[in-house]
Amino acid sequence: MVKVSIYIPTHNRRLLLERALRSVIQQTHSDLDIIVVNDASTDDTRVYLDGLRASEPRLTVIHVDKAKGAPAARNRAIKVATGQFITGLDDDDEFTPTRIETLLNYWSNLGDNANRISGLFTQSVMTDGKSSSPTTDRKDEVSYEDLFHHNFIGNQIFCPTQHLAEVGGFDENMPALQDLELFMRLVRRYGPARLVPDCSYVCYVDDGRDRISKNAKKRYEAFERIMHKNDEAPAHLKPYLFMQLFSPFYGTVPSFGDWRSMIQWGATPALLAKMLRATIRNALVMARGYARKSVA
Repeated sequence: MVKVSIYIPTHNRRLLLERALRSVIQQTHSDLDIIVVNDASTDDTRVYLDGLRASEPRLTVIHVDKAKGAPAARNRAIKVATGQFITGLDDDDEFTPTRIETLLNYWSNLGDNANRISGLFTQSVMTDGKSSSPTTDRKDEVSYEDLFHHNFIGNQIFCPTQHLAEVGGFDENMPALQDLELFMRLVRRYGPARLVPDCSYVCYVDDGRDRISKNAKKRYEAFERIMHKNDEAPAHLKPYLFMQLFSPFYGTVPSFGDWRSMIQWGATPALLAKMLRATIRNALVMARGYARKSVA
C-alpha cells in the first residue's frame, strides 16, 4: 500500500478536532501518517491527543509551546511527513470515509500523465451542521493564471509530499490567503492541478467559526504580498485577483478607493459590473447582519 501523510493544525478546538481525527482514522485506505500539530492550545487538547496517541500508532503529535499560526504548524508537519503523498485537513472539517482511497486510485490511473500535474483536489460539501450543499465552482483543470481569477482548488490539495517540500511549504509571513498563494507556486512549478469527480471534503461554515477570512485588513495585505511574489504575472490579472477579496465568502464591501484602484488597473467593463454586484450584495448582507444585532 502507498502511505499518505495527513496534516492537521489545531488550536483550542478539542471537540472539533476529535470529529476531524475520527474521519481520518476511519478512512478505507489504512496506510496513513497522521500528523497533528497542537499550536499551543490551552484547553484539554494536549491530554486528548496524548491519550489517543497511545492507542493509534499511525498518529504523530507535535506540541508547540508558543502559537505561531496554521501555516507554521502545517510546515512543522510537512517536515516530518513520511508518506509518499500528502494532504491536509482543517481541525473543524472532516473527510468522507473513502476520500484518500479515491484520490490514490485516481492518481494511479493517470499513469505517465501524473508527471505533468501538480496535484489533485475535489469538490467540497459545505455545511452549517443542519443543511449541506456541494460546491460547483471548481474547474476540471486549474492553471497558474486560473488562480488569479478564483481559487478553483479550495482549501486542500493532494500531491506528492516532495512537491510541498520543494516549493518550501506554506509562506508563514502571509497574513491570509495562504492556501491560494501555495497553490500558485505548486501549479507554476509542476503544472496544473486536476479535479477528481468526488465530493469528499466536508467544510463546516457555521457563523460560529473563528475565521481569519473575516479580517479584511489581512486580506488586503495578502493581496499585495501575492502580487509582489508574482511580479512577472501579466498585468491584466491583477484586478481579477483583487476581486477575490470581495467574494460572498468574505463579504467585504468595496470602498471608493477599491473602485479607483480597479479603474486605474484597467479592469474590464465586465469585471467592473461584477464588482458592482459584489458591492450591492455584500452591503445588503452587512445591513441584514446589523439589523439582526439591533433586534437582539
